[in-house]
Order: sequence, then C-alpha cells, then structure tokens
Amino acid sequence: MKKVIPLALVAIAVLGIVAIDAPRALRVYARAEGFHVVVDAGHGGKDRGASSPNGTYESDINLAIAKFLKAELEARGIGVTMTRETQDWLASPAASNKKKSDMDARRRIIERVRPDLVISIHLNIYPGDSSVRGLQTFYDKSGTTSKIYAEAIQNEFNRSPLATNRLAKTGDYYILDSTEFPAVLVECGFLSNPDDERLLNTTEFQRIIAHFIASAVAATHIKSTANIMNQGH
Repeated sequence: MKKVIPLALVAIAVLGIVAIDAPRALRVYARAEGFHVVVDAGHGGKDRGASSPNGTYESDINLAIAKFLKAELEARGIGVTMTRETQDWLASPAASNKKKSDMDARRRIIERVRPDLVISIHLNIYPGDSSVRGLQTFYDKSGTTSKIYAEAIQNEFNRSPLATNRLAKTGDYYILDSTEFPAVLVECGFLSNPDDERLLNTTEFQRIIAHFIASAVAATHIKSTANIMNQGH
C-alpha cells in the first residue's frame, strides 16, 4: 500500500526548512538590486490550462503562485513585471486565434521590459499515471543563462522533503523560444496526482514554491555577479 504523507506534515516539514535553515536564509535574503524578472502566470481567461476531475484549474493556481513569487522576488530587491495579474488572459477581443493573440501579447511585454530573466509558471498533467508528481524546470535549447537558472531552481526544490530528483531539461515552449531573453518554465506539480493537487490548492504550498524559486534566482544572480566582479580584478 502506498504511504500517504498527511498534507499538514508535508507543509510543516518544508516550511521548517525555510524557517530554520539559517545559512540558507542568510544567503537567500542578500539583496539583488539591479536585476529584473518577468513573471508569467501561464494561461488565463477562457484558456484555463490543465484541470483535475475535482475542478482544479491550472490557470488559477499559476496566478496564485506567480503573485507569491512576485512578493518573494521583490523582498530580495529584484524588480518584477507580471504578464497578468488577474484571471483574464491577454488575448485581443478581435483576434481570430485567441491563444496566439494571448501568447503574442506576453512576448511583447517581455520585449518591452527587456528583463534579465523570464519565469513562466505552469502545472503539469499525466493522465496515464497518477503516481507521477513533482516540480520540473525547463529552459530554452540555446540559452546557457537559462540553463543555469533552471538548474538552480530544480536543485533548490530537490533539497526539500518533496524532492523527486528530476533534472532541469530543455523544452519546446513558445514562451521559451519566442524571445532573446533568458527564460525558464517551471511546471510546479501534476494535477493528475492527488497529493500534488491537494498541496497546490493550499496557500502554504504556493508560498513554498515561490520561496524556493526566488531563493534559487537570487542566489544564482548574486553568485554570477560576484564571479564577474572577481574576474575584473
């Protein structure tokens, strides 16, 4: 019989890492001014993304996590632009292809802002196997910088009690391939997995995911900045 970890115990265990790991906390909350991120909450509006039989929609969870991520990044001195901050999508009412219109609008925001990094938040689904769970990061095929940040995010999550020990990998996604700026896509869990779905529907876990992503991004930026400065001396 599969052992089911109670939701409360999982949340306490993960939050415990966030609260009492002093060395990590000192590293994470070092300021990272001068760095700007576009946070993209995937889907929205009539495009609700993946869904579960229980009526959980990807677009809703994506937005919740993206808002927490914005707060976590800003707490570290990182500038943030959101592609969407409401349940609506970005499609033009006059567009014949609403999905394309929505994605083009996201691309235009990225090109206008010219960020140091794009983070697109999504959820996954695997109808054929409900046991598959966990977070997975993707990066564009040609982006060295994207790979560095994707690996940092994946490694940060893999150090938690919810680790699935996946590796960051390349992905063929419009949001990754349509822009010249470094971009990562984070699939924050599987709505086809009952445990992931229960966790993803809690604000505690949404905050945890945002915390881990922001921690990895800030630490990676600070480390890369320090390396550049050291090379200049």
